[in-house]
Amino acid sequence: MREGIKPVSYLALGDSLTEGIGAESPTKSFVSQFFQHIKHSDRCHMRNWGVSGMTSEELLSLVNSPGMHKLFPKMTHISVTTGGCDFIELYERGHFGLRDLLNTSRQIIHRVKSILSIIAMNNPASRISLMGFYLPPPAYEWRFQTSAAIVQMMNRSYAKICEEVGCQFFNPYDVFLHRHDYFFDEVHPNQVGHDELAKLAIQTVAGESGTVHAPV
Repeated sequence: MREGIKPVSYLALGDSLTEGIGAESPTKSFVSQFFQHIKHSDRCHMRNWGVSGMTSEELLSLVNSPGMHKLFPKMTHISVTTGGCDFIELYERGHFGLRDLLNTSRQIIHRVKSILSIIAMNNPASRISLMGFYLPPPAYEWRFQTSAAIVQMMNRSYAKICEEVGCQFFNPYDVFLHRHDYFFDEVHPNQVGHDELAKLAIQTVAGESGTVHAPV
């Protein structure tokens, strides 16, 4: 390890995107690729706490637990993916009208702000990042314009929250737009998709671009 440089301690929180579903192996998921980029010695370590199906409500409950409050101060980097499972649950219940989408969107935004605020309060020095939304393939067959409008609205809200809390936001919307070849199934990215997410995370969070860009 280079003298004077603190070992990286990276905590990845979220849903199946963080868990790495669709990647060829756990070491090729976008969070693992990001960790490989920021690590600088064998003393650096990563904890992947991505759980398939985890909603924003469940993540908020986890983040607000005493154990997590003790863990956060030990981390140098923390990433979050959340919100997608809330929409999937809504779709599975058959409640996918505009009013349902907007109500769920507001609930997610409120929870995400709480999640990031809790993390930042427990460790103001940590580099915290939040991933935005892309359009999954079913959106193109449903109501593309409505889906695109909701996703872009969510990304603008996520970017605003990050600006307010002091986190970094990376937005996969444009990269994944009309790229059905980036998907493993109807929701999750394949290996190429994970590679693209890794590039975005590295460019935004590791300082290669250093700028938080809100979507247009």
